[in-house]
Amino acid sequence: MSHSKITKRGRSLYIEKWNPSAKRFINTCVLCGAQGYNPTIDDDGFVYDNAKKVSDFEHRAIQAELKSVFKPLSLDPLGRCSDCAEKMDKS
Repeated sequence: MSHSKITKRGRSLYIEKWNPSAKRFINTCVLCGAQGYNPTIDDDGFVYDNAKKVSDFEHRAIQAELKSVFKPLSLDPLGRCSDCAEKMDKS
């Protein structure tokens, strides 16, 4: 049985079971609960950073899996997505 049959939409077996440390690159809005990947993984330094102890192969796998499951989501310093920040700043 392929792993796509045992995972729900918007979830990843790789992130949930095989590499749970990839969850640290998932952003969640504190107000609406929207989830997306941290846009910093798109930088060249994420995959090819030699100063980190994690291998380049693992970072490439994390990047590919997060991009396939989530959309980019940047958060402001208060932990709000751009939509929630815009709505709160209006009122």
